[in-house]
Amino acid sequence: MMLTSAFTVFALGLRHGADPDHLAAIDNLTRNSVERKPFLSRFVGTLFAGGHTVMVLAIAGLVGYLGSRFAAHSSLIEKVGTWISIVVLLAIAGMNLRQLAAGQTDRVAGTKTRLLPKFLRDGNSPWLAILIGLLFGFGFETSSQIATYAVAFGADAGVLGAIFVGSMFCVGMITTDTFDSILVHRLVTYRAGHLPRVMRVWIWSVTLFAVAVAAYELAEVLGWKPPVPDITVSVLLVGSLLAVFVWVFATTGAATRPVDLLEVP
Repeated sequence: MMLTSAFTVFALGLRHGADPDHLAAIDNLTRNSVERKPFLSRFVGTLFAGGHTVMVLAIAGLVGYLGSRFAAHSSLIEKVGTWISIVVLLAIAGMNLRQLAAGQTDRVAGTKTRLLPKFLRDGNSPWLAILIGLLFGFGFETSSQIATYAVAFGADAGVLGAIFVGSMFCVGMITTDTFDSILVHRLVTYRAGHLPRVMRVWIWSVTLFAVAVAAYELAEVLGWKPPVPDITVSVLLVGSLLAVFVWVFATTGAATRPVDLLEVP
């Protein structure tokens, strides 16, 4: 039972790691830090997910400790979190469509990134990703997701069971976020500014991903019953994004030689 739950939550973590706000924050800091720390900037996504993990495990542990109380309100928590998620995803899609219409293909847009303090938004140290990931963990949509998963899969197992569920979620999230920063690093070091077509495909992919997830969540809230379980949808969505990752890697790999970057202490 726990192993089945672990795989399910891992897949849901993969999808959470592909959240457009995650992609935008990782994209932004990877670009800002690539000249100062070319090697470490590849792993901005890992550092971001590490900070995010602290909040995820804290929430999961709290849910495990207060299990029965959270279970009584899990439906309400999930509904509120879902509506917030829908609004945020559509806002992200709108911002990216506006950028594309204006011919701006330098980076992915995100709502939470714009709310960050200037020193975090414009920071050029990869280590800032830990703090940014931690702050993103305070988002209600994240909290509601973890609370719901912990109740659904680990309520009977107490604190340890809830933390186990949260850990598997985090492993999935770390996987996707790490791939994202490696991809953005490749785009930057292979002179992405000279590859507007690649950047347009990447931004369109994030935009369509946001719309697809928002539409799916909205349909469920309005009473539609999907013919397949959520885990199947998560695998399809992440698989589609992974296919774009592979295409970008293949395209940039044949583009030019990478920029020579020197590590600055």
